[in-house]
Amino acid sequence: MKRMPGTFVTVAALLLCAAMVMRPHAAVYAARDAVFLCMNVVVPSLFPFLICSQIFIRGGAADLLGRWLSGLMRPLFGVPGGGALAVVLGIVSGYPIGAACIAALYQNGNCTKAEAERLLAFCNNSGPLFILGAVGVGMLESERMGVLLYTVHLSAALLTGLLFRRFGGKKCPAAAAALPPPKEARRGADALGEVAAAVTDAVRSIAKICGFVILFATVSAALPGGGITPFVYGLLEITGGIRAIIASGAVPGTLLLAVVSFFLALSGVSVLLQTAAIVLPAGLSLRTYLLGKLTQATIAFLLTYAAVRVA
Repeated sequence: MKRMPGTFVTVAALLLCAAMVMRPHAAVYAARDAVFLCMNVVVPSLFPFLICSQIFIRGGAADLLGRWLSGLMRPLFGVPGGGALAVVLGIVSGYPIGAACIAALYQNGNCTKAEAERLLAFCNNSGPLFILGAVGVGMLESERMGVLLYTVHLSAALLTGLLFRRFGGKKCPAAAAALPPPKEARRGADALGEVAAAVTDAVRSIAKICGFVILFATVSAALPGGGITPFVYGLLEITGGIRAIIASGAVPGTLLLAVVSFFLALSGVSVLLQTAAIVLPAGLSLRTYLLGKLTQATIAFLLTYAAVRVA
């Protein structure tokens, strides 16, 4: 059983190589389109925010916000006060920073395993610049739709947190709920060093994101033709998948925004792999994360559909 994941990955890689050999033109054109998507939509909309989010984290502002919000966490979400940091970063920074914060909280003893997995259910979300910029302005060509999608995305995440507040085991002791001490303010060369490190980390992050976009675009080229292909693509990777769903015209106008909202909340296999690479080594399970994503996606679909019908 332990060899099953490795065997699956090996078989999947072999199938991908075989598909690329059998359909080389489709694979090349799909990869080319994905590079174009990254350079014209993903990088301009995400890269500046990645830099700002890294500076935000390194400067200690996230710790401070976490302290301000800590009083809300236990009654609302059934997690210790330190979990506020994961909520804040999960909202403002996008995938997979929320998951990384949760893993760190668990490894530092700020919460139990059950509480960390409960946080995973709703604290790993799409960032505002991706939804507002990449999807709203870049794909739907509507800032208003981007605002609606992001509002629903956050609402669905918080509602999922409320639904999962009693999910799992016991709470951690009150003493473990304290956040780590805030970082000291830095000046001069230290501050410049932090900015340089933030840019370096942002470059790594954007390279990883674009790498997954290109990889799953190539995978999608091997899928059989037909109306379901864009939806399978959306399950694999949300950036190219959502663009394919919008471009396909397969979804009626009244449902399109709700379907896009569903896939934004579900996040896809690409984000799942990024999250797994962070939380599994920390000793956390993906079961609650997957249940949370399915719940959030369903809520997002229903909220968006209702909002479109009312409008």
